[in-house]
Amino acid sequence: MVRALVLAAILLPQVAAADGDLCAQGVKHHGAPIDLDVKDADVHDVFRLLSDAGHVNLVVADDVAGKVTVKLKRVAWDLAACTIAAVHHLRIDVQANILLVRRAG
Repeated sequence: MVRALVLAAILLPQVAAADGDLCAQGVKHHGAPIDLDVKDADVHDVFRLLSDAGHVNLVVADDVAGKVTVKLKRVAWDLAACTIAAVHHLRIDVQANILLVRRAG
């Protein structure tokens, strides 16, 4: 049981411990570094990839749509998510270990 708790604490990003805006100014990104190279990928699919990398659950609102092209090397997965969210004017809220992606404003 203790091993499972320790493993969960290691896998979940530190920013997910506190509820709120994942991409708020001043938030430190500590997610596992990833390489991501996609062209004209659906943002839903990219957020799904990022949630797998961060070992977090994901909910994307129906009105979130668009394509994204990114080439990133050794970038924290949560920083990659925030960068994509910024390009598409999205907000990512953290509730426990669930990311909620929706339109900003």
